Amino acid sequence: YTDIASFTSMCGQVPPHRVMAFLNDLFTTFDQLVGKHQVYKVETIGDCYMVCGGLAVDPLHAHKVFAFAALEAARCVMMPGTGQPVRLRVGIHSGPVMSGIVGRKMPRFCLFGDTVNVASRMESTGVPGAVHISAATRALLGAAADGFLSTGGIPVKGKVRI
Repeated sequence: YTDIASFTSMCGQVPPHRVMAFLNDLFTTFDQLVGKHQVYKVETIGDCYMVCGGLAVDPLHAHKVFAFAALEAARCVMMPGTGQPVRLRVGIHSGPVMSGIVGRKMPRFCLFGDTVNVASRMESTGVPGAVHISAATRALLGAAADGFLSTGGIPVKGKVRI
């Protein structure tokens, strides 16, 4: 998951057409990275952009998702009104999911499961401008995660600290 820090307050200060142009620029940049890093764009909801790796069996999927989440795209798009680079909160968790197409009128490919919920929690508790990964993702990344600082885990309702 990615989410734009200060997006709601920006929307109150910037005309809607500029917000839409800004999101189009940012999400177009993300869309280009999706192919580069071989991850799948699941959906966008407002300023949230969700991708998934490993839908096809691939032992390097965590590395690919991590590479996508490196915040490189945010440096290329400026916030309307301030001209400052976009600051994203990024949350990543690795684990099993169920996927499928749901609905008839507007069928959509969706992901379901606790892994999706934990990834969302990682994003929402993250720091703007940083990547917040779970212990499960860190274990899959191995040496690629060296240099990450531990938060000591975050509380998740009904679970031990993640």
